Amino acid sequence: MNAQTRPEERFDSIIIGAGHNGLATALVLARNGQRVLVLEKNNYVGGMGGTREILKGCRNEVGASCLFPLSHEIRDYFDFENHGVELIPLPVMAVNLAGPGTRPLIFYKSQLKSAWNILRAFGPGAMLGFARFLKFCEYPARVLDRFTARKAPRRLEDLIAEAQTQEEREHLELAFNGSAMEIIDRFFPNKVRHAELRASMAFAAVQATYKGPYTKGSGLCLIYTMAQEGSAGLMQRVRGGIGSLSESLARQIEQHGGEVRLKQRVSSIITEGDRAMGVKLKDGTALYAETIVSNLDKQATFDHLLAEQALGKQAQEKVDAFTHKGAFVHMLFKLRGRPTYSKELNRLNGIHGAHFGGAMVLPPEELQAAYEACQRGELPQRMPLAFQVPTVMDPTLAPPGYHIASAYGFYFPCDADKSARGKLRDSAAENIIEHISQYLPDFRELIVDQAIFSGDHFASMHGVTNGDWTHGLLHPDQMIGERCLIDGTGHTTPIRNLFLCGASCHPGPGVTFLPGYNCAHEMLATAVAPGERTSTAPAPAVRAA
Repeated sequence: MNAQTRPEERFDSIIIGAGHNGLATALVLARNGQRVLVLEKNNYVGGMGGTREILKGCRNEVGASCLFPLSHEIRDYFDFENHGVELIPLPVMAVNLAGPGTRPLIFYKSQLKSAWNILRAFGPGAMLGFARFLKFCEYPARVLDRFTARKAPRRLEDLIAEAQTQEEREHLELAFNGSAMEIIDRFFPNKVRHAELRASMAFAAVQATYKGPYTKGSGLCLIYTMAQEGSAGLMQRVRGGIGSLSESLARQIEQHGGEVRLKQRVSSIITEGDRAMGVKLKDGTALYAETIVSNLDKQATFDHLLAEQALGKQAQEKVDAFTHKGAFVHMLFKLRGRPTYSKELNRLNGIHGAHFGGAMVLPPEELQAAYEACQRGELPQRMPLAFQVPTVMDPTLAPPGYHIASAYGFYFPCDADKSARGKLRDSAAENIIEHISQYLPDFRELIVDQAIFSGDHFASMHGVTNGDWTHGLLHPDQMIGERCLIDGTGHTTPIRNLFLCGASCHPGPGVTFLPGYNCAHEMLATAVAPGERTSTAPAPAVRAA
């Protein structure tokens, strides 16, 4: 390349995207002496784990909202709480509601209290079934290996084949290739006595995949959701919104001499031969580095930022085969008070933290029908949803006297004709408000302002293909080692000196920081002196100590 840049505009690494994984990669590299630059097209950090004002005077999250367990290594390495982040324990993590005449399923911070609630509300058979269900999930969760840091993933089919006994192979086949309901039916077979547990577990199995609970392969998402690490499955809120985590990482990057530049849209990755060597911004500015790291998904990276660079046939076929669907809507609300549960659920009004949120679910059969309606391009009659009023635990998110609420509704017909999707979004909004009002009858009258986002908005706001926040749905053929482009590595690509660090890499979506952290360590493991990187040999599997 003949283009010249000032010496100060050359970097060791340029990271495209200031989502939490991009920032995690940058911070690890900066701590190891690299001069790093993070480029972000938006005016805030965190991406789909960010926080900013959407509704006047509020701090809103469009994307992730709660911090689920972090691996021990991640928690110790980033040490968020000693870098300006305050975590808020949730006395009640979720209240799941399954329709008129059903009992609320309450998950407390205290596991003993949760177990007692299941026993008291649903009986010893349900409690025993739940314990056996958790036990069933343990083995495939270990194989899925969602929380192990610095370890290159392997192909699912190889891991199943290496199971030591036929029983173990059948166990893994069911967990990863079977339907969620094949698993759920084993432990909660009674459709009447176990209705609430069946509906809740079915909903847990479909939130990060484009499948119904009776669809083959949906079992994997159920196992992924139930995999636990760190704080034994407890989720927490982050004071000021989940974007506070990314804001902390950005501050630390700059303290280590790195830069985070906002409102800097990357239009393409500059290559020479089969080697990445820089990026070009929308305004034409060229910036160069020894390594380029993309926090975008594979199709956004290779089909857009590298549109002029041909991949090998096998690699391109793998990129093209990844399924991306944004079959959801995300609603935000500003409320002039805290909503109250109905008379039938009045007991919840007296439980501290029970207004925080949870899920409003459907029977598995209706959930499957909702998925099939979505496939036909139709809006389901009722939308199951995840629901929160985060100001119950963190009043800093709204002006005094106000609350904010959010809801994720599934399944939005994301493949419907684009001209019809605006009207479908309006109908979805009414659908969601009506569903919430079934349990919180004063909710509608408390709404001061609202906003709705579909996958189309996620695509434009965050650059994710088809609005798919998972960067590749949790389907068996695109998880673990299948999420990698080069066997034996987690983040190396066929383009020399180009790495992927986002949720398109193992272990996938969720605010775990593992894809970004693992990417940086893979880069460091293969690094040589600046200017001497000429090999794309697979990085060694760097295992956690």
